[in-house]
Amino acid sequence: MQEFFYAVEKAGNVLGDALMTDPSVMTKYSDHKGALQRCIDEIIALDRVPGVALKELRDKLKSEAFHLLVVGQFKRGKTSLVNALLGADLLPVAVVPLTSIVTILTYGETLRIEVHFQDGRRAEIGAERLTEFVTEKGNPRNVKQVGEVVIAYPSPYLTGGVRLIDTPGVGSIYQHNTDVAYRYLPKADAALFLLSVDQPLGRAELDFLNDVKEYAHKIFFLLNKADYLAEEDLKESIEFSTTTLQEVMGPGVRIFPVSAKLALEGRQGGSEELLQRSLLPAFTAALDGFLMDEKGAVLLLSVTRALLRMLSQAKLEAELELTSLALPLAELEEKTRAFEAKTAEVLRERQDFDLLLEGDTKRLLESTLDEDVMKFRKDLIDRERAHLQEQYSRMKKLSSRQLRHTLERLVMERVRAAFSEWRAVEDDRLAKEFEVVCRRFADKINDTTDNLVKFSAQLFACAYEPFRTDVLARVPTRFSYKFRDQPVGIEIIASSLTLALPRWIGNRRILKDADAFLTKAIDMQTARLSYDFSERVQKSKLGFKREMLQALDATLEGIAGAIRKAAAQRSQGEGEVARRREELVAGAHSVEALRQRLIRIQSDLGG
Repeated sequence: MQEFFYAVEKAGNVLGDALMTDPSVMTKYSDHKGALQRCIDEIIALDRVPGVALKELRDKLKSEAFHLLVVGQFKRGKTSLVNALLGADLLPVAVVPLTSIVTILTYGETLRIEVHFQDGRRAEIGAERLTEFVTEKGNPRNVKQVGEVVIAYPSPYLTGGVRLIDTPGVGSIYQHNTDVAYRYLPKADAALFLLSVDQPLGRAELDFLNDVKEYAHKIFFLLNKADYLAEEDLKESIEFSTTTLQEVMGPGVRIFPVSAKLALEGRQGGSEELLQRSLLPAFTAALDGFLMDEKGAVLLLSVTRALLRMLSQAKLEAELELTSLALPLAELEEKTRAFEAKTAEVLRERQDFDLLLEGDTKRLLESTLDEDVMKFRKDLIDRERAHLQEQYSRMKKLSSRQLRHTLERLVMERVRAAFSEWRAVEDDRLAKEFEVVCRRFADKINDTTDNLVKFSAQLFACAYEPFRTDVLARVPTRFSYKFRDQPVGIEIIASSLTLALPRWIGNRRILKDADAFLTKAIDMQTARLSYDFSERVQKSKLGFKREMLQALDATLEGIAGAIRKAAAQRSQGEGEVARRREELVAGAHSVEALRQRLIRIQSDLGG
């Protein structure tokens, strides 16, 4: 059995060897991210590149999150796996379906737990109170109205912006747990799909997997409790699960057998032997490869290219100033006039691009958002009206007071759940459409910037090096529920009169009122959602436009500034010109050294 464990692990990934020896080894992704952060700090110290732009890049690098969802049927060991990755018994586990609330784990220097409620409130709690909010026993059917729980924890697996999200298991008797798990699928950059050797893969799991693959860019399959089986039985379990998964995923499925129990014991006890037997390092090595080669590389390459662009511009500005210092004054004045004419042309194009982005954004909101919202509203009203009638028929023997209260609560719960699920899907759809708009705008700005640089370089006989500006546009998420305002006089009177009517009359009125409340609740939420989406897209558009136009304006100002500086130095005599030449040459050497470091990073990233 021991030989089989090591064979599986060795086949996993060569990076696994380092992780088995020391699970706190920084990943390649984190190494490059740290190297880029150091480059940014050194560029800021050079004082040759606008500090604001550099600090924004540093913030983007620091804050970029990678959402890794842990999903699967109930009792597959999802929470145990999360604890194993953390190396701590932090999240509660039990022999019954337990997790009822999504728990988001992110990196922090010290343990900090914050409960986010659905009404926007937040409360910090101690670890001993976690079960009161995230478990079915402590918070049955989420009576405490918890949205999610965010835990900051000093784990190496959470470095590099990774956010590990533990979701409730699907398929248990608690339907709301399944609903919560589905609601978080659109947030997935990648998913860990948990299977278990003691419960063969079934049709329900395959149906859930069909939904998961619609959202997650990458799915890792883990077969938990591998230590339960002998070698031959484990091989048979892996083969069966692989064949079954291929029905949904196609060929090439890879399953990582793991033992969350042994992994946790190994990490807590510092036992390399137990950690190796758990087979967890083979999975973490594969995850690291994914972070580096796919998702992580997108961010790192974007930042690397932006820094190279800034340094290329700094290099060009230094060369322009050096060239201008050596030109005869008449020739310098002639070239300055030519550059000013080009600048006027660029500024006209800048205005055209602004109008283009405004028009594309408006079409996005009208053709995509408005149509989606109105279709969703109609479908939801039809579906919930039928459900309300069905529930009324079952409950009409209740007292008028109980019936009114029950139907209104039912409407609120179902409308909230429907909007939460649909909003997540629409968020994803709208963000992708918005990125298409932004890419089109960015391409035009990049072409204009490249043409400006090429013109300036040729005008002053300097080396031309094209560069592009990458901007990762995202629509931020922010939404809250509001079902009705506090009741005022006439609404209270109407309710009291209904309760005073004979039951057979009063109940029909209650159903009518409940139907009106349903429509009002959906209309109010639809209006708020439309406004919220529109506001967020407009805000994202402004931030994106500002970032892109800042890059163009910085190029214009940098080239113009280099020419102006040279003209000013010329008026101060040969001694000052010679001193400035030495400064420019020394600065150029520092810039070139940083460029070479960034070029090596870019090459290592495959860019």
